[in-house]
Amino acid sequence: MTYDTSGVIAELKSRNLLPDAYETVFASGSLIRGWGNPTSDLDVHVVTRDRWTSTIDETNHVALEPNTLQYEGTFVDGRRWDVEYWTASQIEQVLSKVSQEQFADAQGTWRTLSYHEIAMLERLPYAAAADDGAWLEGTRERLAASAHRSVLIVNSLKQADSYTEDAAGQIARGDLYSAVLATKNAFNHSVDALQASLGQFGSLWPKWRARRMEILDPALLPFEAYWAVETMRSFDPDHPRKWVEETIAVCQRISMEVSV
Repeated sequence: MTYDTSGVIAELKSRNLLPDAYETVFASGSLIRGWGNPTSDLDVHVVTRDRWTSTIDETNHVALEPNTLQYEGTFVDGRRWDVEYWTASQIEQVLSKVSQEQFADAQGTWRTLSYHEIAMLERLPYAAAADDGAWLEGTRERLAASAHRSVLIVNSLKQADSYTEDAAGQIARGDLYSAVLATKNAFNHSVDALQASLGQFGSLWPKWRARRMEILDPALLPFEAYWAVETMRSFDPDHPRKWVEETIAVCQRISMEVSV
């Protein structure tokens, strides 16, 4: 059961956490996806016309102008709300970074995406509007026409390839413990790339990786096959190299077959 966002704007107004002029308000996170629990926070996003000044003096860095995000925290009916404020200009800059033109450029600005910018891109497709939804619908249409899916796939594949190379080098040196850890990371990034290619985004939230795979159950890596690797079902601690090599082969197959 997903969270009802119809009262979000009124709650923000009653706490003086909403500017007079704003573009939209929407929510995201596990509660919106129907995956939450009694202690889950609600992630609320306010897109403002002018920069918000936080009352708790908490900010996070983004590679945008302005280069910080403002935050507020409050409790509604015993549940914590984390409220994140983006200016309309910051959203436009993020969308510009993942345009088809920027992705085609070897030095494109998509390479400068920060953690919080990627988080916004991954949240928008499943976010729930607290207003009439017009802004969110229009932004999703722009995302669908952009290269953001390709950007997220490429980022995950690059990480997977890097860890795969690490694991191969560690095997060659006989450092099997490190090879196992590198292989686990390679597999996780490979799965994130596969999920992104199929429209399930969330590389920054690995705790939901299995839920996303359960939804997709992709032919390239069915859920049961994924779960067997994720839980290291065939791993023999006395002979770790076999598991490493088998898992690297899975990563390489995903890398070759996923379409950017």
